[in-house]
Amino acid sequence: MFTITTTVDCYLLPEDGTAAKDVFLEHLKDPYEMWIVAYSFTLVPMIDEIIANAAGGAPIHIYLDLSQSSGAAEKPQVARLVAAGVEVTIGTSPAGTSYITHTKGMTCSDTPVPWCWEGSVNFSASGWLQVNTAMFFHSQAWHDAFVAQFDSLRDYAWTNLRGVQLMKEPPPGVTIGPSADANAPSTPASWAPAKTSKKTTEKAAKKSAKKAAKKAAAKHTKKSTSAPKPVKTSKASKKSKR
Repeated sequence: MFTITTTVDCYLLPEDGTAAKDVFLEHLKDPYEMWIVAYSFTLVPMIDEIIANAAGGAPIHIYLDLSQSSGAAEKPQVARLVAAGVEVTIGTSPAGTSYITHTKGMTCSDTPVPWCWEGSVNFSASGWLQVNTAMFFHSQAWHDAFVAQFDSLRDYAWTNLRGVQLMKEPPPGVTIGPSADANAPSTPASWAPAKTSKKTTEKAAKKSAKKAAKKAAAKHTKKSTSAPKPVKTSKASKKSKR
């Protein structure tokens, strides 16, 4: 725990949604190093702004939740960031890979004092229309603590979740340690198709063929052993017999 003393701009959404989003997007243009930790990360104007800013040479470090990063809405945006050369790390809580990353915060090494963003609002199109909170303020202490946690999260992810990373190599400054989570997942199914061995495929095919043959044999047996249906006699035939 730590304490900061500063002035905070507070936003209560959805009433302040438009104003909060405008401030958020405007500060993404700042030409200074940034660190972002997020759960949902799908707001397209945000992605566009980050790519444009990164192209100008400002280092941007992003840490995204594993469970959201491969979703239909987020996956193509994450791919855009990586393709543009933006540093993106996919991760979970260091308490274990079964726990999510739920922070929605960021900080920028602006001068003379870094600015910071924290709240419950997801970085998505709908987040600003939901009941959420957001805070914007300047604090060197919060900035330092946030960056320190970011570095720790990034080290954890590259040590325990190397298989889910989209970047080919770890970012500069990452410390790879011994894996601390034996249950760490490999690449999610939504990023890469599941592998099926030839032996498994052949076994499944034989099982399917055997099941089909058994079903056909049962149908044939039932047909051959069933009693013949009685022949209906018309009223006209009955009269002629009389």
